[in-house]
Amino acid sequence: MIHSLKSRLRTWINSRYRVSFSKSGEDIQLFKLLNKFEGKYLDIGCFEPITFSNTYFFYLKGWNGYVVDPNPKVNGMFSKIRPKDTFIQRGVSSESGKMTYYMLQRNLSSMNTFNYDFLVSNNLTDFIESQIEVPICTLEELVDDYNLYNHIDFLDVDVEGLDFEVLKSNNWDKFRPSLIMVETDLSLEEDLKSPIYQLLKEKDYKILAKLVQSNTGSGNLLFSRSDYSINTK
Repeated sequence: MIHSLKSRLRTWINSRYRVSFSKSGEDIQLFKLLNKFEGKYLDIGCFEPITFSNTYFFYLKGWNGYVVDPNPKVNGMFSKIRPKDTFIQRGVSSESGKMTYYMLQRNLSSMNTFNYDFLVSNNLTDFIESQIEVPICTLEELVDDYNLYNHIDFLDVDVEGLDFEVLKSNNWDKFRPSLIMVETDLSLEEDLKSPIYQLLKEKDYKILAKLVQSNTGSGNLLFSRSDYSINTK
């Protein structure tokens, strides 16, 4: 009973005030740019419903959408905390099939990944607790399976080293979200020469900003479709 009351109070406070759940306030910046109290998101590599979430702020403001993650443990969490969302347990990459998903110990689980090289480069291989085989699809297949064409306002991609593979697997002639946010571990100078930047530029998206999370320059790149009118109020 007490736990339920605390949960309701916390939800009321979070929905009423500008409380960010992203690592560096990305959710509040996105919400300001979109300036809508109803909309849809596609969150690929969503992690948990609240922790480090770029979409929970939107959920509290009346949005809902599609949250995608290979980790089967978070399905029940979304069902309980964000029942209006559709949870999809899949991986997304450049080809469909199956891939090995590496799951780390609880305090590092935000860096679970299909990319073993990512774990090696970040000295995380000793923290692998389990690995499972997970179905993989392309972004085009995911959008087609759930009929997301013309329904998604912003796309968030955070898949620990395979972000480019996700983006290049889209059909850009048919699926063009207004805003795209994608994780990067590069410096800003490297980002402006990266395959992600070049791809989105070719697809008629313009870069708006980089929201950094550490002194190494890692963070999230924010892009808008060239014909999208940004809210400046």
